[in-house]
Amino acid sequence: DYAARKLAPFRDFLVADLIDALHVVQAPVLLGRGVRLWHGLERIEERFDVEVVSSPSGVGHVTFTRR
Repeated sequence: DYAARKLAPFRDFLVADLIDALHVVQAPVLLGRGVRLWHGLERIEERFDVEVVSSPSGVGHVTFTRR
C-alpha cells in the first residue's frame, strides 16, 4: 500500500527517538480507511511537548517538540 510505505520511515524515526521536532497538518477529511498514523505510538506526549492549533477551516496544526 502506497500510504503505508510513505509513513513507515516517519513512524520508525519516532519510535527510535530520531525526531526532535515535528509539525503535522491534519485536514478534517474522512477517507474511510488507510494507515493509522498514531497506532502503536501511545504515550508519545511523555517524550514531546504537544501544541495544537485549530484554524476556522477545521485544519489542525499539531507541533511536537522533544522535551
